[in-house]
Amino acid sequence: MSNNITKTKSSEVKIAPNLKKQNLFEVICSYGVTILSLLFFGYIAIMSVFQTSTLDPVNFSGEHILFEDDDFAMNFFLIGAFFLAVFALSRFANIFLKVNEKILTACLAVYTVTLGFIWIFMAQSIPAADSGVVYNTATDLVKNDWTSFFTSNNDFYNNISYFQIYPFQLGFVLISEIVYRISGAESAMVMQVLNVLSLAAMYVGIVMVNKKLFKSKAVTFITVFMLAGCIQPIFFTTFVYGNIIGLAAAIWACYFVIKFMQGSDKKSYLMLLPATALITLSVIAKYNNMIWLAAICIGLVIYAIREKKWLSLVSVVFVAAVAVGSFNLVIYSYEKRSGAELGDGVTQLLYLDAGINESAMAPGWYNDMSKTMYLNADCDTEKAEADAKADIDAKLEEFKNDPDYAKDFFKKKITSQWNEPSFECIWVSQVKGHYNGDVVDGTLLNSVYNGNWNKFFYDYFDFFHMITFILFAIGMIGLIRKKCGAETIMFLTALIGGFLYHTLFEAKSQYILTYFIIIVMFASYGLYFLLKPRSFNTKRADGKKTISDHIANIANKIDSKTR
Repeated sequence: MSNNITKTKSSEVKIAPNLKKQNLFEVICSYGVTILSLLFFGYIAIMSVFQTSTLDPVNFSGEHILFEDDDFAMNFFLIGAFFLAVFALSRFANIFLKVNEKILTACLAVYTVTLGFIWIFMAQSIPAADSGVVYNTATDLVKNDWTSFFTSNNDFYNNISYFQIYPFQLGFVLISEIVYRISGAESAMVMQVLNVLSLAAMYVGIVMVNKKLFKSKAVTFITVFMLAGCIQPIFFTTFVYGNIIGLAAAIWACYFVIKFMQGSDKKSYLMLLPATALITLSVIAKYNNMIWLAAICIGLVIYAIREKKWLSLVSVVFVAAVAVGSFNLVIYSYEKRSGAELGDGVTQLLYLDAGINESAMAPGWYNDMSKTMYLNADCDTEKAEADAKADIDAKLEEFKNDPDYAKDFFKKKITSQWNEPSFECIWVSQVKGHYNGDVVDGTLLNSVYNGNWNKFFYDYFDFFHMITFILFAIGMIGLIRKKCGAETIMFLTALIGGFLYHTLFEAKSQYILTYFIIIVMFASYGLYFLLKPRSFNTKRADGKKTISDHIANIANKIDSKTR
């Protein structure tokens, strides 16, 4: 067995790395990220029992959010029924002893691809809004048409090029252009197919990561089944944007970073090459994945300090420089190819200003402020940022003078994103056009959008969301007790970064879906931790075995197969 993991008599998982090698700095980081994760997402777990954020059916296309009180008694009944069912069914866990982990993971991939293809070809969604601009630009470039780099032909953007306002979108334009040049397709369906394949790769990557982090066959099995239950991303594959592709690349980048951290020879440094390439792809696909780049760099710094391999700090600079440099190179290359001067566009300071102001959707959601402020400054970044800074100062003063308003603002902003269980996964195609025409009454697609299947899916999303956050909170309690290493800290840092970023900057619940998938990843460990005897502390005085003892014995048998 690997020396990165030890087992007690009760077969408790020891989180990699070997705890004997941890220094004070890593321990402090471990406690910091796990406690913050418990506080942030434990709050969401509690709120999910009492309240649900939903899209207003009266203003559905406008993404207006309602805050609806839940049936408290029903939720507690469902939570109790879920855990009783888990305890009852766990006795049959032995049937998985004969199932190879690779086969089970392959089944997860096939399952994801099958459902994904069924959905995208049923919906046949046409890109619109930002994703529509990116799609149209990429297909125009295949025809050597550079018009969109000089004008938008749209009063909404003052007829200025969309990419002069949002040059960071060119990363996904590049990916799309390459795909369309290879496929020769005119339809956005080819990108939706790529989304489905990327989601399957992402799920496989998460299983591989959890095997590295927890070294437990039991956790691996739970992870597979929880990912199979996480179907919101499958619906989201109709969204022709960089979210899914970017996260898939980030997950696999982290996997290779973990292989580097857990390697024992100089060849392990080679793992940083695919890691760097993948995190670069992730950032190019979705600029917000700078959060993942930062998390990887933080993980590498903690690793270097723990192992006292100071040369490893060079890898931090290398990974960051390649990822950031490549992203800037994409923008520069499009400027040279088109002959257009794009400038800096809307900056993060303008998004911060938008994120602390009201919106017709929900507090801090998209409100058009950043674009309007940039255009009103005649695309002068310095002037726009000066205006934004003045507006931010005024808003902070308003929060200071009215703390009750500030509290209500951020409470609603947080819950409108993290406690909206669908994460707009069906909405993203429902409000758009379809290649196969209008949605016809009586069809399965119409039922998913407006009928009985719609109600079923939204009820399921609500239940799965609530259980997942509860299990995540339990998992954090387990990690606080055990202390986690740089490998695990890396993922929790990304989650905390995402939470803080979208608490302050522009918000939408669809932005949270990629983080929810990571929540599911740690919820799997939470369920495993819950099934351990020490999690219950319910030893009977007469010495007879409790139900948790029986469950633990099954987990031990599963884990023994990996020894």
